[in-house]
Amino acid sequence: MAPTGREEPPALSEPAAVPEQRAYAAPMSGAPIFVPDGGAVAPSVDEAEWRLQPGEPAAPQFSTRRANVALVALGAAAFLVVTNEISPLGLIKTMAVDLGRSEAELGMTVTVFAIATMLATLPLALLTTRMIRRWVLVATMSFWSLGALTAAMSTTYEGLLASRVLTGMGHALFWAVVTPAAAGMFPAARRGKSVARLLLGASGSGIIGLPAATFLAQRLGWHAPFWILAIAGAMVAIAIAILMPSFRTQQSTVPRGDAPSMPRFLKVMGVTVLSTWSMAMSWTFVSTIATEVTGFADGTVPLLLLASGVTGVATTWLIAKYVDKWPVKSVVLGQALMLLMWAGMSLGIHSKIALVGMIGLQGVSWSILVVVMINWALRHTPWSSDLGNGAYATVFNLGNAIGSRIGAVILGLWGARWLPVGSFVITAIALILVLTVGGRATLRAAVRGALDNARQRRTHGKAAA
Repeated sequence: MAPTGREEPPALSEPAAVPEQRAYAAPMSGAPIFVPDGGAVAPSVDEAEWRLQPGEPAAPQFSTRRANVALVALGAAAFLVVTNEISPLGLIKTMAVDLGRSEAELGMTVTVFAIATMLATLPLALLTTRMIRRWVLVATMSFWSLGALTAAMSTTYEGLLASRVLTGMGHALFWAVVTPAAAGMFPAARRGKSVARLLLGASGSGIIGLPAATFLAQRLGWHAPFWILAIAGAMVAIAIAILMPSFRTQQSTVPRGDAPSMPRFLKVMGVTVLSTWSMAMSWTFVSTIATEVTGFADGTVPLLLLASGVTGVATTWLIAKYVDKWPVKSVVLGQALMLLMWAGMSLGIHSKIALVGMIGLQGVSWSILVVVMINWALRHTPWSSDLGNGAYATVFNLGNAIGSRIGAVILGLWGARWLPVGSFVITAIALILVLTVGGRATLRAAVRGALDNARQRRTHGKAAA
């Protein structure tokens, strides 16, 4: 190669394919080096001198088994955090009666939470970017548990909103850190699968967390779920401290995006805010839609939410194997299914059978999008993984804040039956934006690939004949 006039770092040779037993995350670059016999494989002296800075700790070495066990603890934390986030979906009616407020006013619990999360995510991500991921998550879950305890002890509307601010801040840092931390314990090629496994815990909140919180609130009062969340959060913080290996983002296997692009990242952010906007606009008031428009009894709401949760967990498990293979096609699929769901809900909102079917489809479509959008953002982030994830979490909650407020306005002016119609419009815009992310070159490449595949099938068919 001709000299370029500047000193280039030495290139690393490609390691041979070997059975994975241990993963060594190279400092700063995060390049995974596989160790088949349990011993350490270090870079050359020249490479180490070029990569390491004065005072920079050596890269961590830990077994895949420990990474898997830690992932279970992080999944449990995600379960608790998301259960708290979505708890108003099932508790709004109960809280409104107890606090003497309207359901639209209780919708502010979603808006305040989203605003707190949106404003806190990037500053907290920047503040902690050089810190060890394990201790950041332990501190985050401890702080979040104090916020849940505040809700459990609150007797006023203002106290409830204050608790939502506290848990929103904990939620912000948790999701800014946990996704790249979970992905960073595994080889880069398994990033999508590890993120999907983490999000199984979040999806489980729809099967167990939200229906259980709604059930307890209807029988023991709305404070009971928050007592349980606060205690469980403290226990999970201890588990993370014991089980999770110590490393910084710069030492992980995915410190940066593998296809960084600011234009594409911005489009991903646009798709994200539109997607969460459309979901929050209707789903914040799903219990109101089910009871006041479709005619379900209050006691059936937990079962309806359970239907969404079951399909969501099953979908999250199945989508894991396709996330890394088809990152953009998976987003298109999720948006198309969500568009179908809003159309079905808009047209069949007075039919109990139709609503049950659409609630189940919501679990499928939204679970696909939650998994693939974060993986999509991490692929194209032009910054480090934790800052890219922080930006994603910020716009995710911006969509939640916008959607819940506009949903409250629609509910007050025209009624709950028009909420799915508004969500349909926003989702259609999001789907159009997804289809433009790759640009014309990507579209032409996709068409050429389809034509080549068709020609190959015809050739193979003639040869077989």
